[in-house]
Amino acid sequence: MTPLISIHRRRLASLFVAGFVLATGPLSAGDWPHWLGPKSDNNAIADGFDADLSHWKTGWKAALGKGYSSIAVADGRAFCLGHDGTAGETVYCFDAATGETKWKVSYPAELMPRMHTGGPNATPTVVGDKVITVSKDGQVLCLTTAKGDKVWQASLPEAMGINVPQWGFGASAVVDGKQVLLAAGKVVSLDLADGHKLWASKEAYHPGYATVGVLSQAGKKFLAALDGKGFSVLSATDGAELARIPFKSGFDLNATSPTVLADGKRILVVGNSAAVLLSFDGLALAEVWANKDLKNAMNNSVVAGDTIYGIDGRQGSGARLVAVDLADGKVLWSKDGFGYGNTIGVGSAILALTESGELVTVQASRDGYKELGRRQVLSKTCWTTPVVAAGHIYARNDKGDLIALAH
Repeated sequence: MTPLISIHRRRLASLFVAGFVLATGPLSAGDWPHWLGPKSDNNAIADGFDADLSHWKTGWKAALGKGYSSIAVADGRAFCLGHDGTAGETVYCFDAATGETKWKVSYPAELMPRMHTGGPNATPTVVGDKVITVSKDGQVLCLTTAKGDKVWQASLPEAMGINVPQWGFGASAVVDGKQVLLAAGKVVSLDLADGHKLWASKEAYHPGYATVGVLSQAGKKFLAALDGKGFSVLSATDGAELARIPFKSGFDLNATSPTVLADGKRILVVGNSAAVLLSFDGLALAEVWANKDLKNAMNNSVVAGDTIYGIDGRQGSGARLVAVDLADGKVLWSKDGFGYGNTIGVGSAILALTESGELVTVQASRDGYKELGRRQVLSKTCWTTPVVAAGHIYARNDKGDLIALAH
């Protein structure tokens, strides 16, 4: 690989892990039913999690095909996507504990390997007895979780009235009540029952690869939407834009999901060039702080209490794990050597999957870096969020090697 192509691959890294979901329907303890987990805050249910990775063993493995989609786990099933490299994509449903293939559904889809491996970016979204997937070229499938039967299918280019973005579609589906929300410079709402379009936002901004967040204030719902040029708050009823600020990233590759904090009044927006904490009062956005010390070129950081933990890195440079004060955006500590990896929160620990395929557990502490475990589980390149659910740790690489560790 030439240095130029390597830099281009770094530029594209942030596209392949996008998503933010608020799913409805009953969930089992330990589920991770969609991107960013059960509460859409990038934290797993932590019951009994052992941060010493030497205590974990290989439970099962599978070959998915090329791609960057993460894993959704619900009701004893694990859902994933991959591309065969030639003809199309496949949605897989595995037994979450054993790896037995329950069903799979294949369909023609573009690989789009533009200076990267290619394949699907979006993570499956499980809601009740349905699973919703998004292909690289914008095919939305709603399938039954039990057998993979097709409930409905929609086309994002058609629903949004846009061409397929240069690097494909990256956002996962967001289920809010009876609507399915998808974004790519515009936001479109599809009916959960049959997939018909309910509404689409009027503004067609430069396509981004981030998925919308949902927030509520005084009985009203709003959408947090990040595109290639800026951040908007929309009405969740009809997509009307209520507030907007410019938010630029290198190469216009905004891909990480806006993080709606628990109070519903603050939103953390991070790109590959900067981070900003915003307040929203139902009418207008205001900046709380901004810095260039937290740059998520890959996936979302973790907000745990009064601290942000995440991978800080910019294209063409190194990447480090950082802890940042939520109140003022100042760096508390940092640790090099993580590459363009991914982080999730698991109780009092941060679980990271490094770009080179190491799982690392770190104490979630403001007082300094304390490593709890480290284990090589995959070959590189790993640009996909690991998942902790159903008593397992799930991780994959861009070639489609999936590993499930059991305790």
